[in-house]
Amino acid sequence: MTNVLERAIACNDADDAAEMIRNALGIESDDVVNYVFPKTWPADREQRARIIGEWLRTEARFLVGPPIVPE
Repeated sequence: MTNVLERAIACNDADDAAEMIRNALGIESDDVVNYVFPKTWPADREQRARIIGEWLRTEARFLVGPPIVPE
């Protein structure tokens, strides 16, 4: 997975970066990535890494679903 993340961060295209990670993790939906990724992919690698990290955290929360609250 490290190599996939490194390649995604180095990628100059947000769609290609997202596709690399989605394929590696088996994520089928574009819903979360479309919500989290900016329209313009930053040139700065650190910003890209933060965006990818936020996407993966959001994706995990999306997959887990809402918390169960006792009534």
